Amino acid sequence: MDWHLITQLLAQLDIVHHVRGRLRVRLHPNAFGLLPKIGNARAQDWLTQLPGVTDLRLNLSAASLVIQYDSQRIQPQWWERLIRASRTELPDLLAEIGVII
Repeated sequence: MDWHLITQLLAQLDIVHHVRGRLRVRLHPNAFGLLPKIGNARAQDWLTQLPGVTDLRLNLSAASLVIQYDSQRIQPQWWERLIRASRTELPDLLAEIGVII
C-alpha cells in the first residue's frame, strides 16, 4: 500500500456528520483524481479491513462516504486524527487500533 497516496486521499476528506459508530465524510473534488491512482476498490478494501469497521458505503455521485464502526474498538476522536494524519504519523495511528504495517 502506498501510504503517501493514502495520506493524500485522507486530506481530501471532510467529516460532515459524526455520531458514535457512524461517520459521514465528504470527498473533495481532488479525491476523484487520487482514486484511480490508488484504485477505488483498493481504497475501499483498505477501509473495510480496518479492525472495527463494520460497513462502508461510497456514493460517488454525492461525493459521500459513510463508515459504520464499532465505537468500542475505535474511539470517535480517532477518525479526526486519521483524516489529519501525515504519512509519518499514519503507522502509529493505525497501530492504535491493531493494524500492523
